[in-house]
Amino acid sequence: MNHSLEEIVHAEKQFQQAMVNNDVQALARLIHDDLVFIDVEGNVQGKRDDIESHASGAVVQTAVEFVEEPVMQLYGESAIVAVKAHVKVRLQGKPLEAFCRYLRVWLFQDERWQIISGTVRIIS
Repeated sequence: MNHSLEEIVHAEKQFQQAMVNNDVQALARLIHDDLVFIDVEGNVQGKRDDIESHASGAVVQTAVEFVEEPVMQLYGESAIVAVKAHVKVRLQGKPLEAFCRYLRVWLFQDERWQIISGTVRIIS
């Protein structure tokens, strides 16, 4: 199957919307069961950790706005996205506003794009 970067743009928008809406069901569809994610503190998180943090309210993102055009590369059934975003979030009830750099690896499996790996770093 031939894929396009437009599919990745669409998946990124779905993911962004799911985070802001705290839509745990959408996040569960967009995140691969074998997720390996490195958070801002350097901790390795899996899908269960990520979903639980949103479901419990420990992480509540109120805004995610891309401030640069994402860098995207497509490799068959996988894609890499690097993007800078302005993020407003409540972590454990404490507000945080920052510019972050995200790197996400998408995998096309089970007839949909899913995030299999990623990392985030606060840059300012």
